[in-house]
Amino acid sequence: MQGLNILITGGLGYLGGRIADSLKKNFPETTITLGTRRKTRDIPNWAESFKIIHFDICDSTSIEKAVIGSDIVIHLAALNEYESINDIEAAWKTNALGTQALLSSADRKGVQRFVYFSTFHVYGDCRGTITENSPAQPHHPYAATHRAAEDMVRFYQYYKNMDTLIFRLSNGFGYPMDTGIDRWALVFNDLCRQTVTSGKMVLKSSGKQHRDFISLHNVSAAVEHFLFKIQGQWKDGLYNLGGDESLSIAEAAKTIARVYKKKHNKTIPIEINDKKENGPCDPVCFNIDKLKATGFQLTGDKEMEIEQTLSLCENFNT
Repeated sequence: MQGLNILITGGLGYLGGRIADSLKKNFPETTITLGTRRKTRDIPNWAESFKIIHFDICDSTSIEKAVIGSDIVIHLAALNEYESINDIEAAWKTNALGTQALLSSADRKGVQRFVYFSTFHVYGDCRGTITENSPAQPHHPYAATHRAAEDMVRFYQYYKNMDTLIFRLSNGFGYPMDTGIDRWALVFNDLCRQTVTSGKMVLKSSGKQHRDFISLHNVSAAVEHFLFKIQGQWKDGLYNLGGDESLSIAEAAKTIARVYKKKHNKTIPIEINDKKENGPCDPVCFNIDKLKATGFQLTGDKEMEIEQTLSLCENFNT
């Protein structure tokens, strides 16, 4: 496995940064290239030891240059759920057509393995136990464009003999590599930031809604598991990637408050708005048995992720 060249598109983003950092620590013999649209002057300190290239998923020339010499592509560059619904045309060009263009270039340049991060949102309003066999019923541009991208990944697997892997990711949580990564609207990140900056948490709903959460540490560990422990044994290449735990928003807030009190010996009040509901209140069963059958095991690192997120949020008060 020595000498592998790994390209991470969206490498300076929320997931990309954590995956890159983990790979560098655990597999220092690999060469990791981070593709980003950020300007050179905006490269954060943590990324200075990586190879950084300009990458625009909507520009074919940029894509061609990026994939040259890559053995593995980890594809994360995409518009998020808010950007996708605000500009549906851009979402299709970026998330769907951009993925197809990247796959095409990767195939021409002899890339051996392709890892695509999709989303559990492709299941839509699916109820009960959600497995990889549950019907995909996306009803949001973010979900629909990822589902379309999945189909293109499968095409290159079946017709181009490319080793491909699709992760349908649930709700990732954990500290970003720097405060400039704009994912502070995510539940855990938002509540941690509120805790540090205002000394309280205000929930934007009743807090009764349940979600499946997975730490970014476990997300990174899953990538490493497939790339380095079971390479060549990806089977059909489609896996739910979740935390195997249903947690309400209120429970998440209480966990953050407990970690904060343990660290600072200070109680954080939690204010709940009982007037709004933003999702199902029944426990979520996002099944990851297929993932665990490969030998992957989750680690209990929730408090570590929260503690480091809280520490990073202290920069907002400086």
